[in-house]
Amino acid sequence: MKIFSTLACATLAAAAGSASALPTFTAGGTALAGEGLVTSVAGATKIDFNNGILPANYIDGSLFTGTDSNHAAPPGDTSMYLSAGVSSEQHSPVTANFAGGLSYFGFYMGSPDAYNSVTYSFADQSSTTLTGTQLASLAGDQANGDQSVGLYVNAFAGEGGKITSVAFHSSSNAFETDNHAFIAAVPEPETYAMLLAGLGLLGFMLRRKAS
Repeated sequence: MKIFSTLACATLAAAAGSASALPTFTAGGTALAGEGLVTSVAGATKIDFNNGILPANYIDGSLFTGTDSNHAAPPGDTSMYLSAGVSSEQHSPVTANFAGGLSYFGFYMGSPDAYNSVTYSFADQSSTTLTGTQLASLAGDQANGDQSVGLYVNAFAGEGGKITSVAFHSSSNAFETDNHAFIAAVPEPETYAMLLAGLGLLGFMLRRKAS
């Protein structure tokens, strides 16, 4: 029988420029027997790295399985995971780029350390960085490298905002993460208007050519 222990969630708002609403970050920690954490956000596309192939939009990332002296799998995670760091074939930062923009991005992380951080960049050219201490505090945890601690971090871009990249940093070993998830941002009404205008103009030109 699995025992679930849910920690209280906290939220942290950080400035993302005047062009869009403030992004919101939440995290929950749960002790699970024999499995990692996945997003609870409905409609999200999930990335679990289990095929051993890094997605093309992930830059300088290395995948691992198991644990060695330089990095440890997130608790309960027995499959492939992504690790950012400074040794053992790791790189820092590992950056995931999303050209079309996202309204939501989430990831599971293990053993948070103060030297971990994640930077969110937005379509309005602003960015927000959360340290390992801030990430851990979202779920009421300490950033002390405890390998039994795992938490799921959610970032919501806010009304009118778009997350365009997420970069995982670690100045030591390591920032271990898995089970990423995202939701593509809905185009602004102005974008739809421009698209419809373009289609209308194209239709007019085709009709004129046919006549």
